[in-house]
Amino acid sequence: MTRMLRWIVLTVTACAYTAAHAAQSESRVPSPAAKVSRQLVEQKEAFVKRVLSDSPAVRRIEASNNAAAGKYLVGARESHAKAVLSIRNNDITGADRQLNDATWLIGKARQLVPDPLARNVEQRMRYAQILGSVESLRISYQRHLQRVKGRSPGMAADDARLVKVAQLVATAKRLANSEQLAQANEVLGKAERALMTGLTQVLGTKTIMYAQRFGTLAEEYDYELERNRSYADLIPIALAEFKPGGEAVREVRYFVDTNRQLREQAQQHAAEKDHRAALTALRGGTAHLQSALAAAGLRVPPDPEPR
Repeated sequence: MTRMLRWIVLTVTACAYTAAHAAQSESRVPSPAAKVSRQLVEQKEAFVKRVLSDSPAVRRIEASNNAAAGKYLVGARESHAKAVLSIRNNDITGADRQLNDATWLIGKARQLVPDPLARNVEQRMRYAQILGSVESLRISYQRHLQRVKGRSPGMAADDARLVKVAQLVATAKRLANSEQLAQANEVLGKAERALMTGLTQVLGTKTIMYAQRFGTLAEEYDYELERNRSYADLIPIALAEFKPGGEAVREVRYFVDTNRQLREQAQQHAAEKDHRAALTALRGGTAHLQSALAAAGLRVPPDPEPR
């Protein structure tokens, strides 16, 4: 019984893993050759039989009218039938392979017709993630907007982009309260993209008044540190939005790692009260973050020159 439970756990885990990764390739990886006992294969056959004959996943697939999922289910049943015949003919290795094929095909079918409950949980987690991202970007955008030439702190609240984002967030929350999470996430995505674009523009604006804004180098360093962090916050959003290829992702990681090193140097200089050296290192790090965003696919305005 213990061995049976262990096998069931392994089988369910394998199904989940296959469902998550099946889209990456249509080819099946053959199972490594290994001796298996008749008892274990018979237990595996009994479990696959129960899954195919009476399980919520199979009932959901059959009710979905998804032709591709139905095809995988038919293939799983055929593999199971072959496995039963192989067991009768004492071909235990062949039966094990055919049962693995059946498990793989069930996983493919489940991927095409996901569990509504699991999908709802995933959408709700995504909603919380994007809502948090929007709020973080909004605060960062508003803070930097207040430093643009000619704007007072109170004027930032009247910015057209912030007004639009507030409307989108309100709409998304209404949709989420009505359990329309997919639509809510789509609306929040628009708010996130609007803020991402706005933040890159205001971070690179040439109307920021460096000469009049800072009384000391320490104040300027604090601002530049916040600016560096704002660019760093944009990295994961840009990667998720533009989905760059492997080489571009490697470039992004290189630039991000370099920024981290330079930012640590800047913090060390600041701790020693050498804010001029801290600013030099920090601006170098920020330049690398701008390169990272460009590699990810986000166009970043040129950095203003401090005076």
